[in-house]
Amino acid sequence: MYSHSTQTVLPGALPRMDLHETARLRAAAEHARRALPGPLGELAARELAAYADLGYRGNPDALVPQLARQVLALPAVSPP
Repeated sequence: MYSHSTQTVLPGALPRMDLHETARLRAAAEHARRALPGPLGELAARELAAYADLGYRGNPDALVPQLARQVLALPAVSPP
């Protein structure tokens, strides 16, 4: 039986993120603007969105995945 893979991974390349992973990063980016108002929230949101746009899965202990986990754990300060 043949295996149908939707992703092609070149040797040495990082695997692509699944759609739910990029959606989680985009949700964290939007939440960062509400949970951390001002320049800090904007910076966090831009970094998270850029990482989602890049779309490659790196080390789960890297800085951006840690940032996403921490931002999503924060309560929203301003309404959506």
